[in-house]
Amino acid sequence: MKKNLLLLAAMFCMAMHSFATTHTVTVADFSFTPNSVTVNLGDTVKWVWASGTHTTTSITVPTGAATWNSNMNSSTTTFSYVPTVVGTYNYDCSMHPSTMTGTFTVVNPTGVNQVNKIAIINFYPNPVSKILHIQFNNIDLPVSLTMTDMSGKQVLSRKFKSMKNTDIDLANIANGRYILHAQQGTETYDQQLIVAH
Repeated sequence: MKKNLLLLAAMFCMAMHSFATTHTVTVADFSFTPNSVTVNLGDTVKWVWASGTHTTTSITVPTGAATWNSNMNSSTTTFSYVPTVVGTYNYDCSMHPSTMTGTFTVVNPTGVNQVNKIAIINFYPNPVSKILHIQFNNIDLPVSLTMTDMSGKQVLSRKFKSMKNTDIDLANIANGRYILHAQQGTETYDQQLIVAH
C-alpha cells in the first residue's frame, strides 16, 4: 500500500513536470507585463529583463513557499521561480514599489484533486538548500518520514516520537525534486520538495 502511494505520488509529479509551462513576465519601463497571471503547480514563472534597473522581490507568499529577491538589469537578464505551494504570490520591484507590482496565483492542474486533506507535518523552506525545518501537527502519535526521488528511490527515512519541531540536514542530498511522505497512524501525507544547494 505504502509503495503504491509513493509510486502514485511520483507519477503525479512526473506528469506535472512533463506538462509544466514557463510563464514569461517582461521587466521594463516601470512595469511587469503581464502583471497578473494564473499558473499550475509545477509551472515556472520567468522574469525577462528588457530595460532599466529593477528587481523582482516577493512581498507575500503562501505558507511554506520560498521567498525570492533578484536583480533585473543588463547583468541579470532572467530569473526563474518554480512555485511548490498553491496560493497567491505578490511581488514588486524594490526600487519602484509604488509603480511596479505583480502577482501570480498558483492552482492545482485541472482535474487533479488534492489527495491529502490534513497535513501531518508542515515544512519549510521549499526549495531547501541545507536545513529543512519540520513542524508536527499532532505530537500524540509517532510519525514516520521518508523521502524519495522522482524514480521512487528512497533517500531518507526517519521516525519521530512526541515532538513539536525538528530540523533535518539535507546537505548530502543531491539537487532535484523529491516526495516527502509522512505517515501517522492510518493517515498519510505526501508533498513535493525541491532541494537546491
